Amino acid sequence: MSPTIVIAQPDDLLGRVGEHLGWSEWHTVTQAEIDHFAEATGNRAPIHVDPEYAKHTPYGRTIAFGMQIQAMATMLLSDLWELRVNDGVDVGSNKVRHLAPVFAGGRVRLGAIITAAEEVATGVRTTLDLTFEVEGNERPACVAQIVYIYGFGN
Repeated sequence: MSPTIVIAQPDDLLGRVGEHLGWSEWHTVTQAEIDHFAEATGNRAPIHVDPEYAKHTPYGRTIAFGMQIQAMATMLLSDLWELRVNDGVDVGSNKVRHLAPVFAGGRVRLGAIITAAEEVATGVRTTLDLTFEVEGNERPACVAQIVYIYGFGN
């Protein structure tokens, strides 16, 4: 799937406030990705990295990190839009809730709504409401309100 939305100038964000941008492709979260995230963060909790241990938990198998799923936002957003910006800065999160586990081998996708966009000195501060769906689960893995600043240059 190639993105149908191109963000090349401030009005491309400012004019889309309130718009649902659609859904990304499904992404399979592999045990290797979970293990890499554990190594990168130094959090090697066995529920994430030890399948034998995880068999004896209420989940019955390993689960991805909640922050790992949230960190997939930029990757999954690239299915929805093509950013033609000079730079982008992840300013932070206003609200985040991790609501359902993502098992190793599970699939997630992202839906996004632009809830605010305002011009600032360095570009356009953009607030996105993100929903990370888990295939086959009524509850999303994560809902988050993320703020980015996208710079367009001169």
